Amino acid sequence: MKRMVFALLLLPFLAACSNSEKEARTLLNQAIQDWDRGELEQALGTLDRIETQYLDTAAATEAIKERAARLDEYRASSSSEYNREINQGIVSTDVFRQVEAYNDRAGHYPERLDGENGAYQGRFGDFVDQCTYQSPLPDYGYQLDCTRADQAYRVDRQQRMRQAAETHRARRSDSDNAPTIVTAADLTAAESTWGEHLNPTGDVPETGFQAFYINTGEPHKVIASEALEDIAISYPWDDFHGIESRDFGGYWVGNLALETPEVRRIAVSQSHSKTRILINGRVLYEGGSDQSILYRFEPGTHKIETEYVNNWHTTELSVDISPVVAYLETDEIKAQLEAQLPSDYQVYYAGVYESSARTLMTELNLEKTDRPVLLVLSSYSPVKWSLSNPYDVDVRAIVYGSFKPGSTLGGDLSDSVLRLPAKSRIGSYEANPQCRCVAGRFHCEGTGMMPTVAALKGLTEQPLTGFAGEYSAASLKLPEISVDDAYLEELKTTMSNLEAERAKCTSDNDPDFETMFDQ
Repeated sequence: MKRMVFALLLLPFLAACSNSEKEARTLLNQAIQDWDRGELEQALGTLDRIETQYLDTAAATEAIKERAARLDEYRASSSSEYNREINQGIVSTDVFRQVEAYNDRAGHYPERLDGENGAYQGRFGDFVDQCTYQSPLPDYGYQLDCTRADQAYRVDRQQRMRQAAETHRARRSDSDNAPTIVTAADLTAAESTWGEHLNPTGDVPETGFQAFYINTGEPHKVIASEALEDIAISYPWDDFHGIESRDFGGYWVGNLALETPEVRRIAVSQSHSKTRILINGRVLYEGGSDQSILYRFEPGTHKIETEYVNNWHTTELSVDISPVVAYLETDEIKAQLEAQLPSDYQVYYAGVYESSARTLMTELNLEKTDRPVLLVLSSYSPVKWSLSNPYDVDVRAIVYGSFKPGSTLGGDLSDSVLRLPAKSRIGSYEANPQCRCVAGRFHCEGTGMMPTVAALKGLTEQPLTGFAGEYSAASLKLPEISVDDAYLEELKTTMSNLEAERAKCTSDNDPDFETMFDQ
């Protein structure tokens, strides 16, 4: 009789257990389906519910194992190491670094790259929409693939370089003829200037320039003003007084006092923007391209004004007003070096695409050496090179050139240093190309140091001994890399290996049907 009573009492308990197992099993199947559909947070929530409410069921044990296995798989394909491996281009590396920096600040990975509260605030914003990004579990990792953004950036860069090359060739063609020197008689008076609105008191500094910065949507409001030595501005997005680059406007005013007549070269370098330059209220230049203008100043004080309207996600302007120098061809530079330098000097090379400083300055910090040095400096955009020489290195000569006009030398330089301006850039900023195989396509960012070594042989018979280079830099240590025969041989081996990797990349994705099973 007791056994019968016990059995009757046990039935409801067994039924409840059976129902709990069934409910837990149903939830487990639902969680797996949600995960497979990409609804990872919902799936984890369901798995957590099973572990909490149905802990004593067999389904809960399976849920714990399923959760661990799926999270391990997610971490493996969402780790920093994995994302770094597949994002090694110029754009993708920058995006990757900003995602990691966001995680360092916030303690989790971002929900999105762009838009409001987006993680990416760099200078490649026009290409970020080509990236794929997912972080359904921001505490555990993310998936980032910006290979398409890298490709779009390369295409855009090639187009811009072709346009710049056409402009450069046209400028070179014009310079082959007798140079035209502009005078005040050639200029037309402006009907009004920005100074009437932004600098109504007419104050002009005795030296340098006073700059006034505005948002072109509210042009009557001066957001900031400062005294500067040069007319130069460079920044991305809204990194300067909160002014969006596409809305940035700038006005610079200064005086140039001369005791004798003098011809100066006024070099304008800009991106997607429009600039107007006035001398004594008369328009010297107005337009949106790079220009190099020779202007004859008469004795006296001359008021120089620059008005600038930007129209791009980055802001970049340089207006350099310098005494005329003769830009030299490679063979002319080589002849002067041979005639004026001793035979025991060493060659240091520094290259950048552009300066990352707002003032376009790149400081060059020389390391200690006992031998005389020839410096060769090269860039695409104009750079204001500033030499820092704390060890009193014996710099005998400096060769410097840029693709766009306006690069200058300054800093710790003695009058005895031979200065040789080149007609264009000399080499590259890359030491080793960054290459990878993606879907049968082998792509390298950059060409490496060897083309630069070859270019330097056109200038001097002395070997390259020191190298420093970055895409964008406000300062460089020179040398960053010590170059000798062993290093160059290692570099040649690297380039040879890359060619083998290129061939393998192509063959792996283009199989021979006849020999597929012979491996």
